[in-house]
Amino acid sequence: MAQDFIIQKPANRFLATLVDYYFFIDTAVEALNPSQEYIIPFPRITFGYFFDHPFLVTNHDLDASVTVDMVISRISAHKITVQPKTGRIKIIGAHLRSYTLAYMTEKPINDLPWLIDTIDLFGQKAISFKQKIKRCDRPEQMFREVEEVFLETLLDRNLSRITRAVEIIDEHAGNIKLKSVAGQVGISERGLREQFHKFIGCAPKVYMQLVKLKRSVYLMRYSDSNLTGITYDSHYFDQAHFINTVRDITGKSPKDLRKDMHNFRFLQF
Repeated sequence: MAQDFIIQKPANRFLATLVDYYFFIDTAVEALNPSQEYIIPFPRITFGYFFDHPFLVTNHDLDASVTVDMVISRISAHKITVQPKTGRIKIIGAHLRSYTLAYMTEKPINDLPWLIDTIDLFGQKAISFKQKIKRCDRPEQMFREVEEVFLETLLDRNLSRITRAVEIIDEHAGNIKLKSVAGQVGISERGLREQFHKFIGCAPKVYMQLVKLKRSVYLMRYSDSNLTGITYDSHYFDQAHFINTVRDITGKSPKDLRKDMHNFRFLQF
């Protein structure tokens, strides 16, 4: 993680259940690696405002590139890279829980684009936020503005079933049958699939795969376990299954992913 990377937890108690943390970075590109950064698909949403230093975001699965200054990423297993377009990196953002976007819009999440323009989605609130952020001098002030706009945007919705389903999957590190999850939240498997597409934006199977991937990536980065140990600690059936699943999602083998881990910087962890 970059030295200039600052994070802060939400102050509001309800937002703390929806937002993992706010983050801010302001540094020269040369202080980091100026090459493309690969974003490992994780089971979370990321909001980012890039000030006057936009990024090129490329979805290699869709063969699509977008230059962005303020966006929200959707949960997906797509292969995505980001690259700064100026000599400076300045970002205020937040890592959000998988169901947080469903608290901010009534639009079905699976109908939204893979990269969501916040002005297209939130209109004047997003425009006003950009104006307020530019008047801030310190990251702490920016974090307050992010929290304020999130609170202004929250809808009064009952998402208890999908929230609980996500919690159960997370508690089991993705190693649980959909039938069991559906039974625990009191809904049919078909109904749960529909809720995942509508409120999370992906199939529950994809979400479970990303939860397992996140655990294995964490172990690759922070533990001394070999890949065989990580295979079983991450609840994969065997090492071949582990290798094939990681390669299908990331385009890299676990061995290559672990070797390149130092290149994953300010947007990932």
